[in-house]
Amino acid sequence: MAEYLHYYVLFQNHTDAMAMYRTLKSSGIFAQISPTPRELSVCCGVSLLIRGEDVEEIRTIASQSSLAYLSIEGLNNAFDNTRHKYG
Repeated sequence: MAEYLHYYVLFQNHTDAMAMYRTLKSSGIFAQISPTPRELSVCCGVSLLIRGEDVEEIRTIASQSSLAYLSIEGLNNAFDNTRHKYG
């Protein structure tokens, strides 16, 4: 897998994003609710910002917990903490 500055879990809808967020947080995995970068998708305005080292574990948890997501994508974008997270 290529190395990127940031990794995002993309969703079809807000409900799926919140279900994944709650599951990851209860599993002790870092996840930050973030606006979806338009370079990656226009499907849903909400994504989860995650750590690259957690990608495989997140895929496993999603599969075991039947959590829906579109994809996990990497992006070398400039990060603005006031724009890339919901407060």
